Amino acid sequence: MGNADASQGLPEVWICPACGARLVSRNLWHSCGRHTLEALFAGAAPGVLELAREYVAMLGSLGDVQVIAQKTRLVCVARVRFAGLSPRKRGFQANFALHRWLDSPRIVKRVDYGPRWRAHHVMVQARADLDDELRGWLQESHDVVGLQADLPTRAARRPGTTPAD
Repeated sequence: MGNADASQGLPEVWICPACGARLVSRNLWHSCGRHTLEALFAGAAPGVLELAREYVAMLGSLGDVQVIAQKTRLVCVARVRFAGLSPRKRGFQANFALHRWLDSPRIVKRVDYGPRWRAHHVMVQARADLDDELRGWLQESHDVVGLQADLPTRAARRPGTTPAD
């Protein structure tokens, strides 16, 4: 992954030697715990763990991604975190970031983290929720936010900077 970053004019990601997490800068704060998807869904209703595994497979189909189970959530990282999930008893809340707002009745929560990071949350309770529409949103999130696809362009527009700034 580092070589692709360099060829795009982006700094290479740093890999934590303790837990293997991809981080956009050296020693960036993170929790170095080792958790499992199974532990995350230990209290969930029957079938929810399998549904979460299908979501993880969908995330893995987007490209070069790292899926990390944490104590209370799951995160998905390309160069940076772009998607994940929060477990619920009868399903989970899938989340992903875009540079734009989506207008869909499926969006149960939206959070504005600034003009380049708009979080969207979708409830997943059945296999039918893991459809092409959700996959399309996740692919956009991966390609634009996760890979930081607009960084070289943004840096080139600022006077006195280079894409690696």
